[in-house]
Amino acid sequence: MNKLTPAMKQYYEAKQQHSDALIFFRMGDFYESFGEDAKTIAQELEITLTTRGKDRDGEKMALAGIPYHAIDNYLPRLIKKGYKVAICEQLEDPKKAKGVVKRGVVRVVTPGTAIDSSMFTDSSNNYLMSVAGGDGNYGISFLDVSTGEFLTTQFADTPPYDRIASEAARMRPSECILPPELYSDIHIIDRLKELKIVVHEFEEEAFDIPASEKRLREHFRVSTLEGMGCDGLPYAVSSAGAALDYAVSTQMRELGHVSELKTYSDSEFMVLDSITLRNLEIVKNVRGEGNDTSILKVLDDTRTPMGGRLLQKWLLKPLIDVDAINSRLDAVEALANDTMLRFDIRSHLSFVKDIERMIGRIMYGNSNARDLVALKLSLEAVPLITESLEGADICEMLKGIREGLLGFDQLDSIVELIDSSIVEEPPVSVREGGMIKAGYDEALDELKEMSSGGKSWIASFQQKERDRTGIKSLKVGYNKVFGYYIEVTKANISQVPEDYIRKQTMRNAERFYTPELKEWENVILSADEKITALEYEIFSNITSTVASHSAQLQTIAGLIGQLDCVTSLAEVSVNNNFVRPNITSDCKILIREGRHPVVERSVPGGFVPNDVEMDCVENQFLLITGPNMAGKSTYMRQVSLIVIMAQAGSFVPASHASVGIVDRVFTRVGAFDDLASGQSTFMVEMVELANILNNATPKSLVLLDEIGRGTSTYDGYSIAKAVVEYIHNKGRVGVRSLFATHYHQLTNISSDLKRVKNYHIAVKEDGDDLVFLRKIVPGATDKSYGIHVARLAGVPHKVTLRAREILQDIEDESSISKESSSKGGKRRRSAQYTQLMLFDPEGSAPAEKDPVVEELEKLDINNMTPMDALNKLYELKKKTGDKAEE
Repeated sequence: MNKLTPAMKQYYEAKQQHSDALIFFRMGDFYESFGEDAKTIAQELEITLTTRGKDRDGEKMALAGIPYHAIDNYLPRLIKKGYKVAICEQLEDPKKAKGVVKRGVVRVVTPGTAIDSSMFTDSSNNYLMSVAGGDGNYGISFLDVSTGEFLTTQFADTPPYDRIASEAARMRPSECILPPELYSDIHIIDRLKELKIVVHEFEEEAFDIPASEKRLREHFRVSTLEGMGCDGLPYAVSSAGAALDYAVSTQMRELGHVSELKTYSDSEFMVLDSITLRNLEIVKNVRGEGNDTSILKVLDDTRTPMGGRLLQKWLLKPLIDVDAINSRLDAVEALANDTMLRFDIRSHLSFVKDIERMIGRIMYGNSNARDLVALKLSLEAVPLITESLEGADICEMLKGIREGLLGFDQLDSIVELIDSSIVEEPPVSVREGGMIKAGYDEALDELKEMSSGGKSWIASFQQKERDRTGIKSLKVGYNKVFGYYIEVTKANISQVPEDYIRKQTMRNAERFYTPELKEWENVILSADEKITALEYEIFSNITSTVASHSAQLQTIAGLIGQLDCVTSLAEVSVNNNFVRPNITSDCKILIREGRHPVVERSVPGGFVPNDVEMDCVENQFLLITGPNMAGKSTYMRQVSLIVIMAQAGSFVPASHASVGIVDRVFTRVGAFDDLASGQSTFMVEMVELANILNNATPKSLVLLDEIGRGTSTYDGYSIAKAVVEYIHNKGRVGVRSLFATHYHQLTNISSDLKRVKNYHIAVKEDGDDLVFLRKIVPGATDKSYGIHVARLAGVPHKVTLRAREILQDIEDESSISKESSSKGGKRRRSAQYTQLMLFDPEGSAPAEKDPVVEELEKLDINNMTPMDALNKLYELKKKTGDKAEE
């Protein structure tokens, strides 16, 4: 084994302790990486890979490094790709170190525990997810280290895959930790990775229930978890304890800003599973990473990061309590009706920064002076907001927000502290001085005066030396390596005085110093070092004072988020002609002139509004027919989005809306192959359908689009009809459903199922042209218009013409008229078309003919009088009656 240098021994010790992480090893002004880490980092960051020295096996050591001051540019790129990075810092001043500088890992950065502002591209929460389970019970926790938010829940479900995936899709964590038993379950891993979540196995001991309970009680300094709602929920406790343990182990310090654990359950919110969130594009596009086609994009006009995060939570977890929903709607209505109040509040909110994440960085010890200035500006806006709310005609929710903001007297002291101590535009680094205002600290002012006096002496020294030597280009400079120096160009070397002492040779110049310059250098540098150290000490004391008020500041941030959220919804409602929905506890959904909130923004000629009326008595199941591209899917989506918006507390795009509480929304729309797991489009469709049929409740809303189209005509129609019957008859009160289909023969089912109502999308035919009117009207359609749509899509004209000929032949062949063949009177069939049409009597096996049918076939109707026909009909009827009596 090759003998290692002391520094490399430190590196290998760090790597042994954090074998699953890339090591950033601080050496002077660089973070270096070695060996396989270096190869990975060089490839991922597209930086140069070199070699230096030997590794412990005697092979050339791969090396890659980045400047320490550029870590904020490079580190997020690695974390976004799912890597863990351990930061190994110098733990002492190299100038004061005896021998090798002490180094150690000070934190491990992972996708779900990042806290640096450079890690976040938007204001969304950055959750760490933790899952625990056993005996059919499972606990899921979500911890946002950057804001301090901590949530947990427990449920019973076997298998748990859909529920875990739905919670993950709703909360959108960056990272998930699992105990070994669950980590070995490929179904859980696959479902989480489908959502692009980085999944790690974490030690089983961390999920131990008694140990987790103890860890949580110690962290929150409580004797019982009953006040947090998770007492008696062992797997919720297990997942929460493991999440906290993982976060503390990566941050390597206590997380004081994580001050509360909230337990939630399905009974509080409308359930939106992962499929529904995807299909309805609640927070992001159905394809791609953007959100420009999402409902969140339409509604989010928030001014603060806290408001943006809260609005997203409201959309992902709509309420099911009528009073709670109306409380939000009251606030939105009050702000929508008062333009000046809304304008004032939004103007003040524009100055409020991300208080939650600033507090997280301050508590963690990772903040800088700019965070303090931003906090000061944010807190200065709070009195202005409360003043705006004073005397206004506001509802209970807004009154509660105002009273909450008024309840913190220490705001003024924090603002005064920061205002008197921190300069208006401080540097990014807290280790280089320049943060503290003159007059705040007497000792610091003395040191600054000493440093300033020395630098003034340097300026006068330069002019004095120019005059003494006659070298007009002579200059006095400074750098961190060589200190202060006198620089003379080579052309003037002959004029250098004898008392100049050579310090450094440059390409075009020589650098010197004098004993007098050296003496002042010591004075200046000593003062500067003391200034830097003292400023950092003062800064640390200020942040400690601010941190002592973290709980109150987090409460203020939460209240600001609520106000921003309802103000944004009010602004959007006014600008988009939304109306307040009427929320009821019954099952009726009545929408007049409803619009799709996303689609209407992109329709050049104006969006065509539509009505919907649903209940559990007469209009439970709306069967919608019409051609592709006519707007069936848009109509169904807009109904569900209006319901979700209403229960989230938003006004809705309609002229009137009454929404009976919906507990779950299920969707089966669109086609998605899952080829990686061997599932075709039809299999995916059936899996999603099974989830709906097994989990829908009488208060659910179900959207089904083209069920059965992924298989043969007979199979597809049979499945579609069976689904309609099942949903209609499920329980005694059926599930409210919108069902779009191309099987227009299915519309006949409304005569047998009383709560099924037929609707269709109106179209206008003008010769071969087809105009989509986008209007849903009562009744069924008997055409699918598939060939029209093919022509509109640009299918070659010859193909659509031939398709029409084939369709005509098939329709003629499947008609009721029969032709006798020359052999045995059997019906003649064309051998040209083998696809059987729906309801074609030739599709069934030959059977013995009824005598009455045989007698009818023998009749010569062309030579019968009306009286003969009536007599014959009477005779046949009598025969039929006699046969029935037998």
